[in-house]
Amino acid sequence: MTLQNQVEKTLSSPFRTKNQTVLGEWIDYNGHMNVAYYTLAFDKALDFFFEDVLNIGPSFVKKNKEGPFALKASYNYFSELLESESFFVDISILDFDSKRVHVFGEMRKDKSLELSAVFETVLMNMDLSARKVKQYPDRVLKLFELFKSSLDKDKIPLEIGNKITLKK
Repeated sequence: MTLQNQVEKTLSSPFRTKNQTVLGEWIDYNGHMNVAYYTLAFDKALDFFFEDVLNIGPSFVKKNKEGPFALKASYNYFSELLESESFFVDISILDFDSKRVHVFGEMRKDKSLELSAVFETVLMNMDLSARKVKQYPDRVLKLFELFKSSLDKDKIPLEIGNKITLKK
């Protein structure tokens, strides 16, 4: 296997991020993880993915004065997470253009692999000095393509891309 093939196999959708643990302060009055902390946990997973995989995270932002701004986000919850439970997020790139990327993630319990939640977000690259949208660097667009092209369309959660509505 060539080095390029090894890199492509490692960098594919979904990409499993580091395990996280539900902290005591994340627990609400119902005795499970509060919805605000699902958002935090997904955001931490995205930060890891952007920093350590795509190299457009906090270090890139500080150095280049550009970075991702969220335009939209949506969450769906399936099973509760309790204090001290370990979980991970699998992140996939669904689509992108030169300035935006559509990402989704699946949060799963570490031991049982039970799906706890899914999220999706659309982010745009922002020039922080001019406060205007800016094209992602070419190397990043190539990584986006690598992740998008490796995504198995049959494994996209049904909730991704749907509007919020009451089912009748």
